[in-house]
Amino acid sequence: MSEDINKIPSQIIYNNLKEMIRAKNTAHESIFKFHWKKMWPFSLIWPQVDFIRIVRLMGELRKNVTSQKALVKEAKTKAKPYEKTFLDTVPAYLDSLDASCKGLADVAQWKQDMLEKKLHNDVKMVRDVSEYNQILKTYEKAQKDLVQAGAFVRAGWVEALKGFMDENEGETCKP
Repeated sequence: MSEDINKIPSQIIYNNLKEMIRAKNTAHESIFKFHWKKMWPFSLIWPQVDFIRIVRLMGELRKNVTSQKALVKEAKTKAKPYEKTFLDTVPAYLDSLDASCKGLADVAQWKQDMLEKKLHNDVKMVRDVSEYNQILKTYEKAQKDLVQAGAFVRAGWVEALKGFMDENEGETCKP
């Protein structure tokens, strides 16, 4: 926490975004990434993906998105001119992250329901994958939007870094 005192608000927000996306990507990989432990007979030995925890984690990330939006709004009032572009792009990125987290939670919930063999819409889910296909398409669109918004955030962050470096060079060059 003491190291955050010397940071500008944009740096804190950027670090928070990195941590949130790292958590989301880890959950994504645990659901979708191929691993030999997921294959039979190894799946009988090693525990499988805990979909309930992923749903809970995505809920926590969505709450953090809301708090980050408030932090961005507060940071905009104190921001220096070179931080404005970055701070203007972050809310759209947070909205995309929220949609992506919701989509990933829906995927995890559907898979958990499959494990529990729950009935959904009075149809056994063993054969009906059309709903899952729709969930995956929604998640895929949310991921695409997140990547596009991330490009704008990255560009804004590079601009903020240049401004921060120029400001620091100006201070060190003064006699």
